[in-house]
Amino acid sequence: MIMIVCAAALASLPLSACADADDPIRIHIRAASDSDVDQAVKYVVRDAVTEYLTPLLSGARSRNEAYRLVKANAEKTAAIADGILEACGFGYGAEARVGREEFPDRTYGDVFYPAGEYDALIIELGGGNGANWWCVAYPPLCFYGEDGSIEYASIIAELIAKL
Repeated sequence: MIMIVCAAALASLPLSACADADDPIRIHIRAASDSDVDQAVKYVVRDAVTEYLTPLLSGARSRNEAYRLVKANAEKTAAIADGILEACGFGYGAEARVGREEFPDRTYGDVFYPAGEYDALIIELGGGNGANWWCVAYPPLCFYGEDGSIEYASIIAELIAKL
């Protein structure tokens, strides 16, 4: 019985969802510098951006839809980052754009992405000369726990867990 329900759940997923894992959309946030304060505000921006993007992208049924949403909301994402920087008293702003970006090898839970060029939402704080943070926006692999640790999510794993 469980196997039938699992097969039905998996069959109801769009076929593109499995293929999308091979061509993710990344998030890349570059801090203004490596100073402690610039690195700290980078994580505040990260939290606000992921809080904004998570519900926005959770309804995306394809990579193309997710890409369109990320691109259409890049200006709003920059405004969120700008608001944080201004509220914290920083004299620099943020820029956000969607483009191709080079990433190193990275493993998220059990998912491995080899080094290469990926589409990404790129957010530069100030001149963007500091250490950076990145993750996968689509398919949604990274979410944050209350303690700031990364938690991994998979649509398929969530469906199976519900059974």
